[in-house]
Amino acid sequence: MKKILRLSFAFVVLIFASACTQSGYNASNSPAYQGRNTSISIVDSSERIKLDTKISLSDIIAFAENLTNKMLQSPAFINQKRLPRIVVADIRQNTHDENLRVQDIHDRIIEVLFNSGQVRVLDTTATSFDYIMQSEITDIITRAPDGQKLVDYTMKIKIFDLNGELKGQWSDDLSLFKNR
Repeated sequence: MKKILRLSFAFVVLIFASACTQSGYNASNSPAYQGRNTSISIVDSSERIKLDTKISLSDIIAFAENLTNKMLQSPAFINQKRLPRIVVADIRQNTHDENLRVQDIHDRIIEVLFNSGQVRVLDTTATSFDYIMQSEITDIITRAPDGQKLVDYTMKIKIFDLNGELKGQWSDDLSLFKNR
């Protein structure tokens, strides 16, 4: 009986050791990668081909943050003796994507402005302010003969004073590419 038990135990240990080496572990307990694809690479997120040309909320919010920070670094806001009072108007949405949540973008722009400490953000009902900020998002859709689709989103920010004079304009582009 002991002999059968020892043989059974040795057989189980042998099977277990064999299974471990076949399942991807070598003697040093480090992974031994196997399979058809032996090369793996990490691609920078800015170089990835999007599977869809619809813009994600995180993409457009990051896009709006970058543009707002670009505006705040301009001479119109850098060396002010006092913090300019700014009203942020609603964003005009002129894209083909009816699901684009411009209120979230608007809220993020206000948050970036407020947290910058470079301006005083006022409500749209304010009657005394230095600037009014108008923003617009547009897109252009282009199709290549081979079926590839390119969508270029453009966001513009314009600053006007109380008299309606344009005091600054900033824009940025974001391209999304869909491979067929």
